[in-house]
Amino acid sequence: LVSYADARLIERFVPKLVSGEWMGTMCLTEPHCGSDLAQVRTRAEARDDGSYSITGTKIFISSGEQDFSENIVHLVLARLPEAEPGTRGISLFAVPKVDEGANSVRCLSIEHKMGLRASATCVMAFEGARGWLVGEPGRGLNAMFVFINKSRLGTAQQSQAHAEGAF
Repeated sequence: LVSYADARLIERFVPKLVSGEWMGTMCLTEPHCGSDLAQVRTRAEARDDGSYSITGTKIFISSGEQDFSENIVHLVLARLPEAEPGTRGISLFAVPKVDEGANSVRCLSIEHKMGLRASATCVMAFEGARGWLVGEPGRGLNAMFVFINKSRLGTAQQSQAHAEGAF
C-alpha cells in the first residue's frame, strides 16, 4: 500500500495494519485459474462515491477469516469493465471486511491442506463488496508482486530462524 496507494488510502489503512489492530491478506487466484492469473474473473465496477463494487471468489486465502484483529483488509485482484485481457488487465483493490459496518465479504469454507496449519486457508466470496483502487488501473499485478516478494523474504527469514534455533 505504501508503494502504490494514494495518500488517502495510506492514511486510512496503513497505521492500523502496521499496529496490528488490522491484518491483511493477498487474494489472487480463483477456482478456475490455478496459477494462471490471466484468467481472473473477479469484477470491479465503479460506484458514485469513488469506491468500487468487487464481485468474485478467491481461493487459498491465508487467514482470510480470523478473530485475531478487528478488521481484515483484503488486497484483491479484479478486472474493471474496460480491462484488456490477460494479466495487464488486472487491477488491485483494498477491500476491508469491516467498512462502516459489515462489508459483503465472507468465508465460504476452510481449505484442507498440507503445510502451515495454524493459519486457516479460506475460500472467500466478495459479493458486491466495497473496495478502493490501489495504484493505476491494469497495473494490479505489479503492485501485488511487491507484497508477494516481501512475503517471500519474510517466510525465508522465518525458516532460517527456525533452522538456526534447531541447533
